[in-house]
Amino acid sequence: MPEQLFFDLDFPNRREAEQRRRLRANRRQLRRAVVRWFFADSPPAACAVDVVTRISRIRADVAAFWNRSVRNPHAHGPRQILEPTRTVIVECHLQRDECWPDCARALEILPKLREYKARLVEVENRIREREPHLRADGSLFEEMAEWRYEDTRDREYHRLKRQIDKAEHALYHGTKFERIRSAALADLLYLAVPAGTVQSEELADGWGLLWVQDDLTVTVAAPAQSKDCLPENRLHLVQNIAAAASRAVLFREGIRTDSKGRRYFVRPPRAHRKPEPGLAVG
Repeated sequence: MPEQLFFDLDFPNRREAEQRRRLRANRRQLRRAVVRWFFADSPPAACAVDVVTRISRIRADVAAFWNRSVRNPHAHGPRQILEPTRTVIVECHLQRDECWPDCARALEILPKLREYKARLVEVENRIREREPHLRADGSLFEEMAEWRYEDTRDREYHRLKRQIDKAEHALYHGTKFERIRSAALADLLYLAVPAGTVQSEELADGWGLLWVQDDLTVTVAAPAQSKDCLPENRLHLVQNIAAAASRAVLFREGIRTDSKGRRYFVRPPRAHRKPEPGLAVG
């Protein structure tokens, strides 16, 4: 009897589905690493994932805010109230290509951007030596001093800034990074990637860089520059963080919503008690 051959025509589909599952799992690991990092030293007042920013289709991977106690200016109510003082948004990406999805010339532009920024550091050092009057008053420590580089007479500095702005515009214009930045809802913006995936010189101006190690520990590869957003903008993000946290609570408690907006119960998801493996990208 001749041997009969069987072909599994669904194998490619299963392989693609498995790849998508792994990517979702690794992206979730990045988010979890960032959330744990938030709560390591100075825990925020609240934190949430998948947070709407300005419009519903642009969502931050992770967002958090911090409060301070201030005197209530009104005669009624508690003497002290909580006021949001800092908001942070973190975007999580697994691969370099995800950071520049809309720019076909990224491979050409990124080396130039790194070169411009490296030279800018050298020029700023020169400015500090030649124009000490540009140092802002009130800085007790040299490493914390602020400088008014934009007032320099150094022509190379201004030329480099124009080149950097042009390169960043080509890379980030219209991307999710630019839309989140332009929303002006966060004092600090970070990109979180597996360690070594992206270098600090490749970031959009003002963004910080978090490197997530294989064991899910987080290293600050580059600090973010504070944007000092408006109090009303902070409050907008705080409310969206609360809304995202509510969605997480509903899911955790096994409460779903049907197409007519009615709530119904399902079996709550099982809690994971065993330690999970770290980040595995590839």
